[in-house]
Formats: sequence, structure tokens, C-alpha cells
Amino acid sequence: MPISALIVDDEKNGRENLAGLIKNYCPQLRVVAEANSVAQAIIEIQDHQPQLIFLDIEMPGGNGFQLLEHFKDFPFEVVFVTAYDNYAIKAIRFSASDYILKPINLNELIAAIEKVSQRIRNQNENDRIRQLYLNTVHPTNPKIGLTTGERVEFVEVKSIIRCQGEINYTHLYFTDKKPLLVAKSLIEFEELLGEYNFIRVHKTHLISLNHVVSFSRNDVGILTMSNGDKISISRRRKDFTINQLKSILKF
Repeated sequence: MPISALIVDDEKNGRENLAGLIKNYCPQLRVVAEANSVAQAIIEIQDHQPQLIFLDIEMPGGNGFQLLEHFKDFPFEVVFVTAYDNYAIKAIRFSASDYILKPINLNELIAAIEKVSQRIRNQNENDRIRQLYLNTVHPTNPKIGLTTGERVEFVEVKSIIRCQGEINYTHLYFTDKKPLLVAKSLIEFEELLGEYNFIRVHKTHLISLNHVVSFSRNDVGILTMSNGDKISISRRRKDFTINQLKSILKF
């Protein structure tokens, strides 16, 4: 049975283009309704109970995030569709949710639909959308969604001690749980966590300044972290790291 879908976009051409791509290339979906505003989308969701919503972010009269405020639980999956807004993209990535950029690339659309369809078939609870909403409401205390295997685990950013890169994977170390291996590069985590006092001290090490216990001023430079791990600073990043330690930790 096809997955029921709702398209929410204030631009008629955008709705028609996406609906056409779905009809021609995504037979596992059936578009049951379209909406051009947050207010109309709420009505369509109540009337049709879609399993999947394609949600534009910026619309007159309210953005896509405001739509989520009307639902205590989220009995649907969401694929965000947007042309811009770096803040929105970062919030979405933090929550391990799916998004596609305008103009829509067919391969990206098919890949996003396949991922979300698998989640629907597995009847996974949609924690991604709930956490996305919480992160937008409380941006100073966010949780990040970490995909490990078929699960998404949400952890507080402040509990991350350090990240260690391994090609296209990253090991994450925490204050309150065992390390996790996540299929994201260290560069991606540097981009996501940079504004939360995380700095790159080595090509394979990203550390939280909030978890630095001591700094050894030898030729290389060694950081001792709150869990006892000792991290070498590369010579190229030593001056930068010392300046960051001074500005954040006031030593």
C-alpha cells in the first residue's frame, strides 16, 4: 500500500513540480493533499492523517517549524524542502532529519524518500521531529541525533567530550555513556559543533573546551580531558588552541 504524503509549499509551481516528480519516479508514495500555508497544512493533516509531509521552511504567515508547534506528538515523518536559511539546515542536521534543497534534484529526492519510507515501514517512532522542535525552542541546550546502524540516538551536546575522526567515520566520547561510532566525517561534526566551544586541535581530533582539565606546554602540547584521555595538539594548531583556551577558560 502506498505511503500517503502531503506537500506543504506556498509556491504553486513548487507543489506541482514535486507532485509530478513523485508521480513519475516514486511509486511507493501517493500525494493525498497539498497546502500553501501553515494554517491550511494543519487542516489537511487533520483531514488526511498523512504518513509523510514534504515541508517548505519559509512561507508567508508562518514557517515550517511553526507547523510543528500545533502537534504534541508527531505521527508523521517529515522531509524538509528549502532553498535557503542556514540556521534551519543546521537545526535539521542536528536532529538527523532529512531535507532536500531547491531546485529539487531527482536523485536526492529518491534517496530521501527511500530513507523515510524504510523508517515508516519499520514503524519507527519519529523522535527526529520531536527533537528538532525542541532544539528550535531551546537552542542553547540542544541534543544532536547520532545515527548508529538503524537507530538514532539523541545526546546532549554538553555531554560530548571529544570526537576522533577515522576516514568517513567519527568516534564520539561522552561523560555518561560508552563511545559511539557514527558514519559522519570529523569535518561535519566540526561544522555542527563549532559554536558550542568545540575546536579542532589535530587533523583527527575535535575537542570540547568545556571538558579540558589541563594543558601541558611541552614541544607538542597535550590536553587532558575530563575522562582522562590525553590528546596531542598538532604543531600547526598549537597557537590557535592556546588562544582559544585563554579566551574560553580565562587562564
